[in-house]
Amino acid sequence: MPIVKIEERGPRATSDKADLMRLVFHALKDTLGVSDEELQGRYSCFTAADFFAPGGCETSLLIEITLFAGRSLDAKRRLYMQLAHDISRQRGIDPAHVMVLLREEPFDNWGMRGGHAATDLTFDYAIAI
Repeated sequence: MPIVKIEERGPRATSDKADLMRLVFHALKDTLGVSDEELQGRYSCFTAADFFAPGGCETSLLIEITLFAGRSLDAKRRLYMQLAHDISRQRGIDPAHVMVLLREEPFDNWGMRGGHAATDLTFDYAIAI
C-alpha cells in the first residue's frame, strides 16, 4: 500500500508530473512487487521561495514513500538505484539530486478497505522480500 509524495521546485506540466509518478509506480512494482490497485500518490510543486534544497539545487527532487514495514535492505537498495537512474534519464538531471525517503509503518498502523486493520487483511503481493 505505498503512498507516494513527490516534491520539487516548479512549476511543472501536468504531463511531466504524470510521467514521473508512473516512473515511480513502475519502480515500486518492479523492485517491491506491489500491485497497481495499492498505489496512490500526490505531487507538489513549490516556488523557489518555498522549496529549500541542499545547496540551493534547482533540480532537487524529493520522493517520500510510506509503505508497510518488512522489505529487506537489498530490496530498498534496488528501489533507490532504479529511481535515481530512471529519473536521471527521464529528467536529464544528476542522480545525486534525487532523494528517496521511505517511511515504513507496521500493519497495525494502517486502517483501510472499509475500516479494517491491514494486519487483518490479505494482500496479493509479498511484503517480506
